[in-house]
Amino acid sequence: MKCATVKEWMPHYIDGLMTPEMERSIRLHIESCPDCAEWLEEAREMSAMWSDMEVHRDILEDILPMDIPDLAGGVMAHIEQLETGRRERTVKATMARRRFAPKTAWMHYGLAACLTFLLMQFGVFENLAYGITEINGHVSTSVTTWFHSEGYK
Repeated sequence: MKCATVKEWMPHYIDGLMTPEMERSIRLHIESCPDCAEWLEEAREMSAMWSDMEVHRDILEDILPMDIPDLAGGVMAHIEQLETGRRERTVKATMARRRFAPKTAWMHYGLAACLTFLLMQFGVFENLAYGITEINGHVSTSVTTWFHSEGYK
């Protein structure tokens, strides 16, 4: 069993909510892995702290009635306000935009084809193959020279 899996199932192991087979495999892994054993001890300590806090909280509420402010309402209202502002700032798709979007895409392809044809007519691509062949020859010669100078044959 992998450490990540053991750490993921650790709370269920501590609470005893696992099947006997799974509990046995986790126990065997913890016995053989010091990192996971340390993780288990820390998890048990944290579980004990939470339990103690719950006990002390009940006692404190009886002795000192505390008024704990409810922050959830204010936070949720602020989140809703931010979300409403974000929705208002987004660009809304209009009928005109949807109607012309496919035509615009074809217009770009048509423009690219026309420009390519125009460049071919002016001979821009005429010497392209010669330039690539020439560069390839220079690179091939320099690589061959380098290999021969290093003693590779």
